[in-house]
Amino acid sequence: MGNIEIECEVRAVTASAIKIHDGKREAWIPKSQVSDWTDGPDDAPGLGTTSIFVPEWLAIEKGLV
Repeated sequence: MGNIEIECEVRAVTASAIKIHDGKREAWIPKSQVSDWTDGPDDAPGLGTTSIFVPEWLAIEKGLV
């Protein structure tokens, strides 16, 4: 399994995780599992529409695919 891209809205950001909404579900994703993040995570405050790349197993576990 590789990484997959998820287009989402970032609704909250903590030091260790982001809360995303993909249009159907909300999920907390550990920042350590995000391999790439368009317009983040260094952009403050990092909220808004973006794309993130996460492991496929995590996306499945969180119900995002």
